[in-house]
Amino acid sequence: MTMKKNFSIILIILYIFVNGQAKRFFYEFSYKPNKDSSRIEKELTILDVTKQKSIYRDYLSVSQDSMIESNIEKMKATGVQIDLAKLLKNPKFMYKVQKTYPTYETQFTDLILSDFITYPETEKINWKITNEKGVSTFEKYKIQKATATLWGRTWTAWFTPDIPIQDGPYKFYGLPGLIVKVEDEQKNFSWELAGIKNIEKYNELSLNERLKNKKPLVVDKNKFTQMFAEFKTSPLAQVRNRYSAEQLNETEEGGKTLGQKLKDQEETIKKMIGANNQSIELVQ
Repeated sequence: MTMKKNFSIILIILYIFVNGQAKRFFYEFSYKPNKDSSRIEKELTILDVTKQKSIYRDYLSVSQDSMIESNIEKMKATGVQIDLAKLLKNPKFMYKVQKTYPTYETQFTDLILSDFITYPETEKINWKITNEKGVSTFEKYKIQKATATLWGRTWTAWFTPDIPIQDGPYKFYGLPGLIVKVEDEQKNFSWELAGIKNIEKYNELSLNERLKNKKPLVVDKNKFTQMFAEFKTSPLAQVRNRYSAEQLNETEEGGKTLGQKLKDQEETIKKMIGANNQSIELVQ
């Protein structure tokens, strides 16, 4: 490990552990769900930073944990069953990005049907830091501009040396300070820092991950891209393969066959995918 990396990690540790186990950075993620869409969607996402790593994900994936846990405790105490499925909302984005310090090795994990699939991101970010400076809209941090071409898009980032963490939302990292804003040239995707919180009792796994208790399948990026493309084409192919032709043709309650029910569910999933089908990365 170089002296520069050592010093960088020391700064991260000092910054994080003054007040808690982890530092949570909230980013407002703005995006066009489709290439030609004039509508802008917004989601709250988080970057959790510890001394060993960072994890980026949809805030909804962890914000419901306390509510679920309290209801589980209530069921244990009263013996009365609660349908937790009716209380839950599905995050718009099921993926998470983990970066391991000090190398910033990046792992992308997504949920394909009921399986977690992980691949290592090998492409490095070659930032060009400019002399352009300014002040951020959040907390009035001093910020500086940098640009990079990555995944088929040109990105502009603003970072602040006031927060000595060389990290940022999604897969972005590698600037001499926290990235407080980053967006592509066409403004299809944008992340902007919206809040900071100390986390005293931090668990890097969401409750959903803990309940599933599944190890992710590790593949390379090309294999992941192929698997995800197949999932979008036929989301329930794996489920259908578990049944025989006779079982799929059996009529169930409501007058529909199991095959018809699966087809209806598949169409619903396809519509959800189609409503948000613009990829951050044009080049896989």
